[in-house]
Amino acid sequence: MKMRRLFSWTGLALCVAYLLFTAWLVHGAQSDADPKGTYILMALPITLQSAALDAIGAGSLLYGKPWSTAYAVLVPPTLLLLYAAGWLIERSARGR
Repeated sequence: MKMRRLFSWTGLALCVAYLLFTAWLVHGAQSDADPKGTYILMALPITLQSAALDAIGAGSLLYGKPWSTAYAVLVPPTLLLLYAAGWLIERSARGR
C-alpha cells in the first residue's frame, strides 16, 4: 500500500505568501496615522473570510471585536484552505 504524501511545497508557499502579505499590511496599518487607512489595511487580509461569514449569516460573531480576535478566528482556517489548495494543485499536477 502506498502512503499518501501529505506535505505540499505549493501549499506551504501559499501559506507563507498569505502570512507575508498579512504582516506587510498590518505593519503598514500600524505606521499609518490616518484611521481610515488603518482600517482598510487591517481589513484587507480578512475581507473575503468576513464576507463568507456574512454570507452564511455568521458575520455578527465578529462585530465589535478587536482586530486580534478577528485575525485569530479567520486566519487559521484560511491557512488550512490555502494549504489544502496547494496540496490539490500538486496532486492534480502529478496526475493522481
